[in-house]
Amino acid sequence: MSKTGKSEQERPPAGRLALPLRLLLAAVHAGAWMTGRPLAGMRGRMAAFMRAMDAVACLRLPGRVDSGDIDLQAEDGRFIPARWYRPEIEAGESGRAEPLPVILYYHGGGFALGGHRLRHRYNRAWAQLSGCLVLSVGYRLAPEHGFPKGADDAYEALLWASREAGSLGGDPARLAVAGESAGGNIAAVTALRARDAGGPPIRGQALLYPAVDLTGRGGPGAASQPSLRQNGRQYMLTLRLLRQFADGYAPAELRAQPQVSPLLAPDLGGLPPALVVTAELDPLRDQGRLYAERLRAAGVPAEYRCYAGMIHDFTAMMPGWLPEAEQSLRQAAGFLNDRLRLPAHGGSRAEASVSDDPDGGIGSAAAGQQGEETREHEHGQPFG
Repeated sequence: MSKTGKSEQERPPAGRLALPLRLLLAAVHAGAWMTGRPLAGMRGRMAAFMRAMDAVACLRLPGRVDSGDIDLQAEDGRFIPARWYRPEIEAGESGRAEPLPVILYYHGGGFALGGHRLRHRYNRAWAQLSGCLVLSVGYRLAPEHGFPKGADDAYEALLWASREAGSLGGDPARLAVAGESAGGNIAAVTALRARDAGGPPIRGQALLYPAVDLTGRGGPGAASQPSLRQNGRQYMLTLRLLRQFADGYAPAELRAQPQVSPLLAPDLGGLPPALVVTAELDPLRDQGRLYAERLRAAGVPAEYRCYAGMIHDFTAMMPGWLPEAEQSLRQAAGFLNDRLRLPAHGGSRAEASVSDDPDGGIGSAAAGQQGEETREHEHGQPFG
């Protein structure tokens, strides 16, 4: 924060943003409420912000969704808080409701903020749009609980679902993972861990603007992540905040490990089919694109979509106000619905789909943004 108390963020070019985003960023810029504070000190404000946005800017969908809180018992005896969401589904031919596929959802917040109950309507929308039982997992938060504790909780939740999902009306044999931002990292790491440990089969992974590289240096063979510099000062999620989140979660010497930065994993083969969604004006845009490209190169069916004119967290913040946010939420929920309703190992039928456009298929809105700025930062800009 500057001596005047203003935010470190530069004012974004208003003409490129939808009105709801302009108003949001103006408020953040004026209040400087996401800068200059320890992570634990941000939690109250972030929780209030998430609840408020969830109340006024989420989708209002018809249909009933039951929900409740539950403690998931880990194999070592401790408990992990979670909230389940089960949409009302018509009875099958037997006259009874069939067990639903299960999506384990991991919330965002830089590994330090947010919570599994703060976006209640958003989680309900996931259940309604996917037709699945959604389990929102309350993993432990940094800096009090740094790596690997949050990731351990996420994996234990997967193990619990593979044993006990039937108690909630779920099908333990049809599991998927999803998450936004840091939760996208947690979801990707959970899929890696399940592959390496011979854990429960995961049918699909939906990663929304995931933080998959906490070094900021790119994966093997990757030239750069220019979006870190292009978008790291103007659009709420800043480089300074990214560094703060990374410092709170894992020491620098651990950040290149695949369980912290899955983009840097030497082998991504054998992972579940993936959808990666990013935003044009997100500093994490390029690492999401690189992850999708590496998945495809490893033979994993991967779909990638970058939404023009959007900023970090657009899907979860404003699906009721921004058509792009609603579309991305429907896309992610539909992707997992498709994967979970295929026969076992049916993911091989999905086609890999990653744009060959250097901007990741973000369209004309970003066409002029590359050029000199991209070449200037061709070696990337680490935030670790």
